[in-house]
Amino acid sequence: MLKSLPASFSHKSLTMRYLFALSLIAILVSLSTFSFQKIISDQRYASNTISRAGGERVLLETIKVYHVAYLAYRGDPRQAVIHKKLSEAATALETNHQALLDREESENLGGEMIPAVRALYFDSPVQLNQQISDYVALARRLLSLTDQELDEQPILSSSFGDLTETLLTDMQTVVNAHVTQSENALKQMGQLEILLWISAMIVLILEVLFIFRPMMDTITKQFLLLKNQTETLQEKIVELKTTQHELIKSQKIASLGRMVSGFSHELSTPVGIAVSAVSQMQDAAERVSYEINSPTIDLKALKHNTEDLNETATLAANNLARAGRLVESFKQSSIDRHSELSREFNLKSLAEDTVYNLSHQLKNKNVVVKVNCAEHLFLDGRPGLIEQLITNLVSNSLAHGYKEKGGLINIDFILDHENQTISMAYKDDGSGIDKAIIDNIFEPFFTSTRTGGSGLGLYICHSIVTQDLSGTIMCHSIKNQGVTFLIKFPLEVEPTPHLELNSVEG
Repeated sequence: MLKSLPASFSHKSLTMRYLFALSLIAILVSLSTFSFQKIISDQRYASNTISRAGGERVLLETIKVYHVAYLAYRGDPRQAVIHKKLSEAATALETNHQALLDREESENLGGEMIPAVRALYFDSPVQLNQQISDYVALARRLLSLTDQELDEQPILSSSFGDLTETLLTDMQTVVNAHVTQSENALKQMGQLEILLWISAMIVLILEVLFIFRPMMDTITKQFLLLKNQTETLQEKIVELKTTQHELIKSQKIASLGRMVSGFSHELSTPVGIAVSAVSQMQDAAERVSYEINSPTIDLKALKHNTEDLNETATLAANNLARAGRLVESFKQSSIDRHSELSREFNLKSLAEDTVYNLSHQLKNKNVVVKVNCAEHLFLDGRPGLIEQLITNLVSNSLAHGYKEKGGLINIDFILDHENQTISMAYKDDGSGIDKAIIDNIFEPFFTSTRTGGSGLGLYICHSIVTQDLSGTIMCHSIKNQGVTFLIKFPLEVEPTPHLELNSVEG
């Protein structure tokens, strides 16, 4: 487990600092966005106002020209056309100006008039709004006068020209005011950009100092702690593996011990019978010698003693042969268990000898083992692995499958010529394995009942098959209906002319 962070660099503290920095950045972004939008809105309005003012200047120039033409063409038929054009220009000027005022009220121009422009339009002394209204009214008044009335009021005509020039000058003042305001806005935008850049740099520096640096320090410490813990765990794993290997060795030694115990028990019977038979042979031999050395030989007694001598000799020979077979089998088993060298061996004979060495345990549980295998199936490999595999499977069945009654175990070996593999089917008719634990039976140290074992028997079987023999092992079982182990592994085999299935009872 990782240790908790120091109080000054706790997750909560770092989170609060991070949120504070994000809030500052959000505020700066919001302020900059609002300021830029305000400047853009003001510039848009200034542009629209200048456009309107420019339109009004054009109309003023147009009215001025038409005014001069209107006065010049008095009495000429073209005066009517000029009269119409002058009236339309005055109407357009009035409409354009009214639209400017209407949009100012509804902010349709994209903003509000700057104070300097508003003062030009509505406040003294300029009052541009009033001047335009008076100018339009004066233009309409000129258009309503006859030629005679125009001659009688020449001052009206001259004041019209002066008023036009005044309006043009005031319109230029409006444009200049907007230009000045735009220049100031651009200058303000540049200053704001510099301020925002400085603020952003300050926020980033604060983040580095108070967030990222302690965060990296914490991550570095945690990484070092994790590295140390990983090294410690690796050392523990090595220790566990060493302990596991030692336990496996102990289990194999214990298995060998059980076999030796069974072997000694099996060997004591034929040796004891042979000793007894030899003793009887000595008695019979003495009686024969006595009859031969007697003055009168009793042929009937001599024949009887001779028959006893032959029978006891045969009994002794058979039991000594049985003891010799046991010794040879155990000797070969010991060589196979402790030698890593490969050799050629007969699979059927190896399996039968292994079962024979377990005879004492099988008799105690009244269990019979039948080996079904081709008679002349020779393999090239380490026979001790097969022997250990069979021994562990049988011992597991005796310990867990047959607690009260006897039964039958079948071990079938089948050669697959095409794939060059050996299939081994191990089946017993014992109590079976519970469905809840069948997925765990190959785990080391797992045992369903306390039988005095280490829980490594089936784990060793799995290791032998999958690691030493490069094969596969699967288990199928139904409660109270026995268990089946299906094993398959590749081995080099010699070609056999035929496959014969034989049985041997253990």
